Amino acid sequence: MRFPYLATLGAAAVLAVAALPAQGETTISGAKTHAELAAIEDAVPVLEAWIDHFGTYPRVETVRPRIVLVPAGKMAAISAGTAHHGPATRGAYDAETATIYLQRPWFADRVYDRSILLHELVHHRQTHARHWYCDQAMEWDAYKLQETFLDQAGIEAGIFWLAIALESSCAVRDHHPD
Repeated sequence: MRFPYLATLGAAAVLAVAALPAQGETTISGAKTHAELAAIEDAVPVLEAWIDHFGTYPRVETVRPRIVLVPAGKMAAISAGTAHHGPATRGAYDAETATIYLQRPWFADRVYDRSILLHELVHHRQTHARHWYCDQAMEWDAYKLQETFLDQAGIEAGIFWLAIALESSCAVRDHHPD
């Protein structure tokens, strides 16, 4: 396994990557080159180790996420109706299918792009960790972890926290019967 992104991890998380148990593989589709596919395959275990170290949600051992790279037009359709709290919506998570959508272009050497994958991996863990009264309630923690990740790399996240607080509050208008 290659891990070219270890600079953004703490020492304990780096050691955790080396000690990871064998798991089922994450399915990746939409990659246009072998290098793009390999970059995502390499990024996922590093980001999972980072979440293990800095987050509170346990790994999901039973269901591996599916990762799909999509063009901007398709991402707009996937994320229609969701709020935008950063520069643009470049990732989405579908809990019903355990699918992470990443907007193309996605570059593993860009810390911000990796932070989007991290954010969606957090949602994958969140949906399996507990019941949420509304999907938006997960956003606060996911954005906080994304911000920490970006801060460690010296990058300003540019997150509009008031909007996150309002969206993640699960106001009555957001409750859906199960």
